[in-house]
Amino acid sequence: MNVINILFGSQSGNAQNLAHVIGEALENCGISSQVIDMGEIDPESITEMKFVLVVTSTYGDGEPPDNASEWMSYLKFQDKIDLSHLHYSVLSLGDSYYPHFCQCGKDFDQYLSKHGGHLLVSRLDCDLYYEEQYQVWLEALIKVLKNKLQG
Repeated sequence: MNVINILFGSQSGNAQNLAHVIGEALENCGISSQVIDMGEIDPESITEMKFVLVVTSTYGDGEPPDNASEWMSYLKFQDKIDLSHLHYSVLSLGDSYYPHFCQCGKDFDQYLSKHGGHLLVSRLDCDLYYEEQYQVWLEALIKVLKNKLQG
């Protein structure tokens, strides 16, 4: 059975909460998922995952949250990671007031793609009030996942 791994990088708890909301929505649609704190799992484990959703905030000057920094370093600096088996999407939380709006999510998207990952749905960069923004993204994601999991 394919499990959707929802990896969250969160400094203040917003991305963590949203990751759980997304996980619940997937489960309610019959899609198996698990929500994982990036700080609690080795970044190399991504090589064994087939489906990944990254839900992350951006901290400071475009930095990853503390619990996601090891993952960011791994994806950024390791040259020989083969993620050609991976299907992923990124939801990024930020504040458009800052110059590096959603930079962490943009970076995760770039590095996952660079290592051969296949995009499920385009990255969504959310501003402070993300509740309405992410619904359309989530609906598109669920539709794509249902098609992928049936095929």
